[in-house]
Amino acid sequence: MAAHFARRLEGKVAIITGAASGIGKAAARLFTRNGAEVVIADIQDELVQKICENLDSSSIIYVHCNVTKEEDLKNVVNTAVSKYGKLDIIYNNAGIVDEIKSNILDSEKSEFEKVISNNLIGMG
Repeated sequence: MAAHFARRLEGKVAIITGAASGIGKAAARLFTRNGAEVVIADIQDELVQKICENLDSSSIIYVHCNVTKEEDLKNVVNTAVSKYGKLDIIYNNAGIVDEIKSNILDSEKSEFEKVISNNLIGMG
């Protein structure tokens, strides 16, 4: 049955944010295995380099991107379209977790805003 689904993303171009680890990393592997051209958008340069080395380098590129910065997001989209001529999929996976505190009263508003900015507004 797995062979039936192989390469079902052939010819598709995808941006995956937060693909340096976890779910995003697994998604990048799955997308490339299924034939997609993948643009990884992340801030963890060293981790992404290792992923790119382990995946088919002809179907994956990396663009440093902080999803809370609009100019970084524009650069990722422009890079994907410039290289591949189109963009079919945006997989918004980037997310952060702030330091877990034992008492919510110990949290600063700025810490909360940082998480919200990244997880809800990023790649918006």
